[in-house]
Amino acid sequence: MSAEASARSRLVVRLDDLRVYCQRLLVAAGLPTADAELVADSLTDAEARGIGSHGVLRTRIYAERLRGGMLDPTATPVLVRDHAGGCLLDAGNAIGHVGARAGVDLAVERAKERAAAVVGVRNSNHCGTLAYFVRRATARQLVVLAASNAPPTMVYYGGRTRAVGTNPLAIGVPNPDGPPLVMDMATSATARGKIILAGQLGTSIPPDWAVDEAGRPTSDPESALRGSVLPFAGPKGSGLAMMIDLLSGGLLAGVTGDEIGDMYDDWTRPQRVSHFFLAIDPDAFLGRDAFLSLVAGFVHRAHGLPPAEGFDQVLLPGEVEETARRSAERDGVLLADTVVRDLEALSRELGDPADLPAVVLPSPSNGAC
Repeated sequence: MSAEASARSRLVVRLDDLRVYCQRLLVAAGLPTADAELVADSLTDAEARGIGSHGVLRTRIYAERLRGGMLDPTATPVLVRDHAGGCLLDAGNAIGHVGARAGVDLAVERAKERAAAVVGVRNSNHCGTLAYFVRRATARQLVVLAASNAPPTMVYYGGRTRAVGTNPLAIGVPNPDGPPLVMDMATSATARGKIILAGQLGTSIPPDWAVDEAGRPTSDPESALRGSVLPFAGPKGSGLAMMIDLLSGGLLAGVTGDEIGDMYDDWTRPQRVSHFFLAIDPDAFLGRDAFLSLVAGFVHRAHGLPPAEGFDQVLLPGEVEETARRSAERDGVLLADTVVRDLEALSRELGDPADLPAVVLPSPSNGAC
C-alpha cells in the first residue's frame, strides 16, 4: 500500500476494545496488569480526545523500552522528602504514568489537608498527556498546575540546535456544570508526536513547526525529526520551556537539558524525567462553593459572548477534546491503517498475536483524509 493510500485508509475501533488491546500488549511486554491498565487508559483517552500524537502509537515505544530494560516494570514511587509545603517522590525509573499518578494523587491528598501542596516526582519517564492526570485532581474539586520536562528536541529562541524539551504545562479548574476547564500545551509550536505521526502517515508538516539539522524550516517530517522543533511564539515558548526545565528537572532532580535521555534514540540510560504538581483547595481561599459558583458563571458568560465567524460559540480550554471524547465513546475512534498495522505487528512480536476488532471504512472518493 502506498503512503498516500495508507494515509487515507481508516479503521474504526471501539474504545473499550482498543483499551483492552493496548493493555494486553503492555502486559505481554512485562508491565504489571494494573499499571498496564493505567497506561492503556491514558493512551486511549488521548486517542479519543483527538490527540493522536500521544495516543496508541506510543504503545510500541513503551513496549520496546520495557523489553530493552530502559524502564523498571516493578518500580513503585517512594516518598523521599516530606515537608509542610511540599513532597518529593522518587519514581525509581517506573513508566512515567505510574510516577505521574503517584505525584498528582499525593498532591491532592496533601492539598486537602494543607490548602495547597507541591509534589515533585523525579527519576520518571514520559507520562503521556498531563491533562489525563490534571483531571484526577479536578475530579476532587481542586485546582491543579502540572509541568514536566523532556529530552531536548527544541531550539532555544535564536538558536538552531536542540537545547530544551517541548516541556508541557497543564492547568485544570473544576467546573460544577460540566467537564473541567483543562489547558494542556507543549511549549513547542507543535508536539513532537504530531511530527512522528505525520511521518507514519506519509504527510507533510507546516513549515513553522520545525527546522532541519542545519536550522532551516522544513515541511518534511523526517528532516524535522532529525532536526529540532520550534518554540511557540518565539521567545515566549522558549522562555517558558527553560523555566519548566528548571522548575521540574532542575529543582527536583538536578537534571536538565541533554541530561534527560531521549525516549526514541537513547538506549544507554533511563530518561530521568521529572514531573511537578501544584494542587490548590479552593476551600482555603474564596471557598469551594463560592469558587465553583464563580466558575459556572464564568463559563456561562464566555459561552454567551458573540462567536467569531465559523464558530457556534466561544470555546473554553478542553471543550474541543471533550466533544471528541463523547463522540469516540459513542462511535469508536478512527485509526490510520499504519497505526493499526503497527499495533498488530507488535502483538505478533510479543507472542500474543491478535488483530484489532475493527471495521474498515471506505476511503473518501475525493482523496481527503
